[in-house]
Amino acid sequence: MSSGETTGSIKKSLYEAEIVHCWEHKGWGGKYEYLWRWGVAIFVNYSIFILLWLALDGFTVGRPFFWVVLSFMTMMTLITRYLFTPDKHRCYHLTSLGIHYTEKDMIPDVAYQVVRGLAWVGIVVCVIAVFVLGPLAFVGAGGFALMSFGMTNFRPSIDNHYILISERTVVFDLENDGVLSFAIPEKGAYAYYGDIFTNTLDQKQELLSTLRSLFPSIEFVKIKRLKDQYKHPVYQQEEEKVAE
Repeated sequence: MSSGETTGSIKKSLYEAEIVHCWEHKGWGGKYEYLWRWGVAIFVNYSIFILLWLALDGFTVGRPFFWVVLSFMTMMTLITRYLFTPDKHRCYHLTSLGIHYTEKDMIPDVAYQVVRGLAWVGIVVCVIAVFVLGPLAFVGAGGFALMSFGMTNFRPSIDNHYILISERTVVFDLENDGVLSFAIPEKGAYAYYGDIFTNTLDQKQELLSTLRSLFPSIEFVKIKRLKDQYKHPVYQQEEEKVAE
């Protein structure tokens, strides 16, 4: 049996195993993860607004165009944050073989409906452009029409993920945050590296208690920063093997 087939059979067993503990997480990840996503959304959109303010002489507070652009950039900031970098809704299930979970973008259903509606409008505009402008319209409208057709079926998707746990697993516990990072020392069919998230510290402590009772031989390591886990021998072993 190949390593791929072995991994596939263990993954199948993981999903069929009895669920010992389950929880949900809503957000992006760590405690401060959302801050830089808001920062990117604000910087990308309002930097354009500031450039217009500096470059155009008539672009002042007393002009209606100023407020139109400001309102548009505010709307685009919200769209960038909640549509292009949305929060995640994760549903975790802990079993005796590991953790499997689903991940879904937290985008309101109305947003999908609006995008699908705009896509159909775009298709109609492209068809009208072809009739009015003739074959030359295909140069620009053709690509936009293809994109619009792809967006007519814009719907939420649910991704499935898993983390296999064995007696060699090391669990890194990020202090004062709801993050746990899992690592297995040796590469191969069972090796897996991944992070899971909890909403509160109490929820994380409950999960840690369940993990300790379910996997008494695995190692738990407290870290102050997530990147501190790479100082642990589990990663140094990997670097030594690569060097050899």
